[in-house]
Amino acid sequence: MTSSPPGISYGYHIVPLALAWDLGARNWTDDMRRRFANDPANLLAVQGKANQDKGDSEPADWMPPNHAFWCQYAVQFAAVLRGYALPVDDRSAVVLREAASTCPAG
Repeated sequence: MTSSPPGISYGYHIVPLALAWDLGARNWTDDMRRRFANDPANLLAVQGKANQDKGDSEPADWMPPNHAFWCQYAVQFAAVLRGYALPVDDRSAVVLREAASTCPAG
């Protein structure tokens, strides 16, 4: 992706496409990969810098800089993995649990 002007939003994948590939999407049909790439549950509008900083990282290696967003990010990341039967490694599972613990009770 090229550099974006400040304030411009781009769609990015909560679960990056390359990470999904490594986790098992390489075994999917082309239709399933297209569905995953265009699934609104896996897309989020963000400013270009956040998307560039994240790259293809998993939660163990990158979390949103805004800690107030950690709850939503963790819940959404886990839901996408679950929805596509993709695994989570132990390191990322720990980070996702910690981030989910920031969610409001109730």
